[in-house]
Amino acid sequence: MLLDLNEDEALVKGSLEQFTAGALRPRIKPFADRHEFPIELVKEFLALGFMGTAYDPAFGGGGLGTRGAAIVAETLARAEPGFAAIFLCNSAPMTVIARYGSDDLKSKWLEPLCRGDFIASFGVTEPSGGSDVASVKMRAVEDGDSFVLSGSKVFSTNAGTPLHGITTFVAVTDPDLGAKGLSTFVVPVGTPGFRVGKASRKIGWRVADSVELFLDDCRVPKANMVGNRGDGLRQILTTLSIGRILVAATGLGLARKAIDLAKVYGSGRQVGGTPIFQHQGLTFPLADALTKIHAAELMIRNAACLADADRPFRLETSMAKLFATEMAGEAADIALQVHGGYGAFEEFDVSSLPGEARVLRILEGTSEIQRLVIARELTA
Repeated sequence: MLLDLNEDEALVKGSLEQFTAGALRPRIKPFADRHEFPIELVKEFLALGFMGTAYDPAFGGGGLGTRGAAIVAETLARAEPGFAAIFLCNSAPMTVIARYGSDDLKSKWLEPLCRGDFIASFGVTEPSGGSDVASVKMRAVEDGDSFVLSGSKVFSTNAGTPLHGITTFVAVTDPDLGAKGLSTFVVPVGTPGFRVGKASRKIGWRVADSVELFLDDCRVPKANMVGNRGDGLRQILTTLSIGRILVAATGLGLARKAIDLAKVYGSGRQVGGTPIFQHQGLTFPLADALTKIHAAELMIRNAACLADADRPFRLETSMAKLFATEMAGEAADIALQVHGGYGAFEEFDVSSLPGEARVLRILEGTSEIQRLVIARELTA
């Protein structure tokens, strides 16, 4: 399998690199330092149309599938991992609408999301649920031509920002059916009963706000249900699997950033008159990191190709997510070690990477969840 990009993918990557070099890299650090959502930078990014990279051109997308979205996530993360988080967390609600929504729902919500009119968030995880997405407590009660939703979600990234337009929520429509009684709904911002909690500071994803969401007797039309009643769990598991590819790609971009920073610093650093890269104790770990970066890229490309071909991909996705995110943490640690004492100071970009990398091992299913999925193959 070659890693060569096709013509469209190369154009997307080239355009993104222009954006990251000209706008994102020079301007993002103050926002990260303040843990502040970069409204104007996100608006500039939205105007370029990259949010729609993966999706059907009939609804304003670029038609490049999961492969294309992974390129976007990696390229953004190589500049700023938190900015990649804004992209990948917007991709989850877009994916569930694109894969399972009616044409009317796609026209109403997917098309403006592809255009960049606003951004979306995903409402799945609950305070008592964690990684167990089947243990949803939020209720959706049928009432005439509507459903009335009540409950709360946590860790919803992109929600509560000035650009937030919709959230897709998973709720219980048929409690007697257990995991088969979940359904997905689009809830626009401003719907009566839709409240957003306050963003808190995090060790990573510092520019991407993550909040708690509350629905208090929130009424939405039946037309806002995504796909069929009772298909919520299947929809979310597939969406999370695709999301894991994008998280893995974010880890890959973060690892490349770590090596970039280590190379620049280490190439010019001398201790006792000796260039530090003459010491194998520093260069051998970097060699191992480069080898793992290459392996992660192959795994991500393979998982993305399987997803785009509608072939089974959950196992490969879990492997890619597990390997790439843990590798990202290793690369961040190595890069910080190359910087020595200076790596502990916030003036140096490398100081933020361990926290950014650590978040990736938790979201979209922890490393333990990925190992559980992989291990189940042994007894399947």
